[in-house]
Amino acid sequence: MSENTETKKYFTLSNSNDGQITSRTDLDLIKRKDATVWVMNHIFLNPDEHDPHEISLLMKQVLAYVQESGKKVWPLDPIAIKYFEKHPELNDIWYHRPFTK
Repeated sequence: MSENTETKKYFTLSNSNDGQITSRTDLDLIKRKDATVWVMNHIFLNPDEHDPHEISLLMKQVLAYVQESGKKVWPLDPIAIKYFEKHPELNDIWYHRPFTK
């Protein structure tokens, strides 16, 4: 696997009929004291156009990219955090996981 030097990556899903954006997110590569990680700041879901399974479709793309990069992801958006909480199989790539009781 080659070293990825990108520091910003965009993920966009669009409606196949008219090309209208249905969801979008981006990742920023940052260096922390303990690791270099991808930060997911926000997720946009078009309230008029998105599929009920949109978050799963978008996260599939994001997670494939993150796993290929060999780095962890730090989701800050509440939608992304909720997705990670529902998928414990992603714990190994979840950086700075919030405290849970």
